[in-house]
Amino acid sequence: MIIGTVKGSVWATKKDERLNGCKLMLVQTKRNLIVAADEVGAGVGDCVLLCYGSSAHLLKNAPI
Repeated sequence: MIIGTVKGSVWATKKDERLNGCKLMLVQTKRNLIVAADEVGAGVGDCVLLCYGSSAHLLKNAPI
């Protein structure tokens, strides 16, 4: 897991249909900017915990 700060949102013109209704956020970590699927309603400036790999896949059975 990684801790980061939400910097803004990202707009996708095309994405997998299982991600419809899911907000994509731009998150600044210690080293990188990461695009993350928002499942909890985070906003700009919020500190968030990111999960990835099999843990993230369990959220919506979606390609996260």
